[in-house]
Amino acid sequence: MQACCENTALPLLESTPAWTIRVARPAADRHELAQELRGVPKAALRQVFGKALGTRLWQHHRATRSTIAKRATAAAVLASTPIPDAEISSGILHYLCAEAAARLRDRQRLAKSIVLTVQYSDGESETVQEPLLQAENDAGALEAAARLALRNTRSNTFVSLKLDVTAMPAPCPPAAADGVETHPPLACVA
Repeated sequence: MQACCENTALPLLESTPAWTIRVARPAADRHELAQELRGVPKAALRQVFGKALGTRLWQHHRATRSTIAKRATAAAVLASTPIPDAEISSGILHYLCAEAAARLRDRQRLAKSIVLTVQYSDGESETVQEPLLQAENDAGALEAAARLALRNTRSNTFVSLKLDVTAMPAPCPPAAADGVETHPPLACVA
């Protein structure tokens, strides 16, 4: 099972899906993704999965490599505990939504919806779109919409997930009543 990522640049003036990323996710209660991440540097794991989960993944790999020198410490026991694929997939989804939000902000764009295309082990795929309550570029809002879209799929035993964000230009900031701008202007599209 491989985690695969595909990243395309966000267009500035198009309203078509702007970000496409594929994430492999095996069936629930499996522990295979941690093995696929073997050999990834600690800093990279912590960057993507956060300090806690990234460190656990790194320690897990170290613990499985050093089975000869088994130590009965709490850290060694925690590191040898399998990390569920669902937890890793959740961390990847969180990271991808944060990256998408950062790109949207950099490009002065707002997401209108999340579109997830799920591929199942039988080769069939399903696409689910989840609109955001309001157009925004907040990572938390993107992740909430993505998780809601995941719940609307027919099954949680898919093998890959494609994440698209449909974006639009950010609106021009309102002019201050006294004519003085309170924040830097955005590149506005009329």
